[in-house]
Amino acid sequence: MQLPNQACDNDPGTLDRFLPDIRRQISRAGRALGYYFLTEQTHFAQGESCWELQTMIEPGDPVMVASVDVNVTTDSELFASTVQELPIREGDQLNHALYESSKSELSARAVELGFFAARFASSELRLDLQQNIAHVNIDFEPGQRYQFGAVNIEPVAGLSEEFIRRYVSFQTDTYYSAGALIDLRNVLNDSFYFSNVSVTPSLDQVVDQRMPIQVGLQLRPRRVYSTGIGVTTDIGPRVRFDYEDRYLNRSGHQFEAKSAASPIQQFIDLEYAIPWTNPATERLTFSGGFLHEDNDSFVADTTKIGASYSFLNRWGWRQNYFLNLQHDNSRIGDEEQNSDMLIPGISVTRTRADDALYPQRGWTLFGQMMGSSDTLLSSETFMQLNVRGKGINPLGPGRLIVKFEAGTTVTDDIAKLPASIQYFTGGDQSVRGYKYRSLAPLDENDELAGGKHLLVGGVEYDFNILPNWKLAVFADAGNAFSVLNDYELQKSVGIGLRWLSPLGPIRVDIASALGDDNKIRLHLTMGPDL
Repeated sequence: MQLPNQACDNDPGTLDRFLPDIRRQISRAGRALGYYFLTEQTHFAQGESCWELQTMIEPGDPVMVASVDVNVTTDSELFASTVQELPIREGDQLNHALYESSKSELSARAVELGFFAARFASSELRLDLQQNIAHVNIDFEPGQRYQFGAVNIEPVAGLSEEFIRRYVSFQTDTYYSAGALIDLRNVLNDSFYFSNVSVTPSLDQVVDQRMPIQVGLQLRPRRVYSTGIGVTTDIGPRVRFDYEDRYLNRSGHQFEAKSAASPIQQFIDLEYAIPWTNPATERLTFSGGFLHEDNDSFVADTTKIGASYSFLNRWGWRQNYFLNLQHDNSRIGDEEQNSDMLIPGISVTRTRADDALYPQRGWTLFGQMMGSSDTLLSSETFMQLNVRGKGINPLGPGRLIVKFEAGTTVTDDIAKLPASIQYFTGGDQSVRGYKYRSLAPLDENDELAGGKHLLVGGVEYDFNILPNWKLAVFADAGNAFSVLNDYELQKSVGIGLRWLSPLGPIRVDIASALGDDNKIRLHLTMGPDL
């Protein structure tokens, strides 16, 4: 309501001149909400320091919507869900804003589907004030549906137009869809080739109901070098150096080198990736690397070269086929293992979360099967199945986090397999309260040996104590063991602090190992929850 801006010393006669307009505004506001029989008493009264407007309103019975009849003359099936979900509904109280927004939603749906000449043949809101009801009648004519015209891609120096065009999932002369343009923009953004992407329909260049699409692109820097330092209680202080070439050639091939060194681990990994038929979801990767690890349980050197083919399957899972040629030289206790194995395998993984850095709700699952045979370029025969997952859900004022990991190996003699294949657990990411990879079965000399099977689980609850700070309590259990029906899970409980930094959560945990004389161990980790 708009009130007049008048001085406090005005006489009553001057103010009363504004009452008819004020009463009309009250009446219009009531009718907009369905109150057509509203009565009011409005007047100005002298207040303590100035005039006051005093209004008493009796709204009366509201007008109710008796019927809603929406007729879409052509392609009605494309508008069926929109019609069913219109804001104005039979049996509701009349609200003129909902009537107008219902028409707007029909128009918006038409534009989304490419009906750019859509119009309302008729739209009426009929009132029967004797019965205090309203009838809505809308005849909507979508008209002719536009199609996609040419997709014009702005040239960029580092990538060919042919390669970029492989990201376009729709064809020229197929029906226009705003959703398809949003999908194209998203996959180009997610490709990490471009710092800026624009996908725009050219309304002023339409010919024969064909809508040209303009794609504007700006490349990210081609080469990236990065270094960093960090620390975790599993492997101690670490330095890293990474190099990335985001587009080696105009076909979008990529090269990445990662290296890191800590007192316990040193590694270098190389990857050459080739975007495949659908570059948004498919790629062929050739890789190689070396890992040296020296912890309290074993010493191991692993050299690996391999290839993998990764894609999104029909259910939305990331599926990966791989083949690795691996040489291992490891020592567990007094036992040494030297092996050369050709290891094929398959893995699937999927992650869903409402926030990438700190989800309130989400889950991740990973499963992998791999093996080798001494009849096929391998010194040992085995088959191994691994599965792990984590789920996060809100509970009360905080979050409940549940994790699990399980694995099993089929082999004649687990001791002949290298340390990289055998199971060890304990540490920051598994059973807190125990040293990194310190949990495994013992041999006949009571020395640590690798396990044939693995089982780990944990539950955690965290909640806010300050902005960007959370307190957590947790319990973990797990172990690696040799016989499926003969194992003992080692357990721990603890308390932790979380700082939600701009780069992701940083966690500090203090855990008590219940199976190791309640020894207390500090754990420091960082990174996303899923």
